[in-house]
Amino acid sequence: MPEDLSNMVTVSDAALVERARAGDRGAFNVLVRRHQVVVYRVCYRILGNGDDAADATQEALLRAYRRLDSFRGQSAFKTWLMRLTVNVSLNERERRKETVPFDESRAAAMPDPASDLARAEAATQLHQALQHLPPNHRAAVVLRDLEGFSYVETATALGVPEGTAKGWAHRGRVRLKELLT
Repeated sequence: MPEDLSNMVTVSDAALVERARAGDRGAFNVLVRRHQVVVYRVCYRILGNGDDAADATQEALLRAYRRLDSFRGQSAFKTWLMRLTVNVSLNERERRKETVPFDESRAAAMPDPASDLARAEAATQLHQALQHLPPNHRAAVVLRDLEGFSYVETATALGVPEGTAKGWAHRGRVRLKELLT
């Protein structure tokens, strides 16, 4: 009989990771529920296609489960998960080497913290412009500006020094401004 997970809502990610490492699949399920929307958004913004983003989300979460023992706790679980997510997305994008059209119906179905871009036209323009950025700049802008990560979290998720993450985000913003104006 499945365990009632309602009492795990207030449990920290670190405690859930420890429980999941000990074999508690329910604890990992709670981690997935907590973070799957942001994982999907990052995949979608990097890949530009809803179906590819759904596949990459599943792959990132599967890798997280398989590699849970490699999580050392030196950063937040969410930051570690975002590093996996960005790597999976960038690898998938490199493998496909194509730009795909914006899927407005899929984007509208997912909650989006960038509510200022609620109008479909503005969101479409931003999304298309993101696809023209170099992958590292796009990932930095997505994590920092669209997902609200700090520069430290962005750098950790990308596996680069903080100054590099700042530079990538800055250059990405400058290029976006050129593309959008």
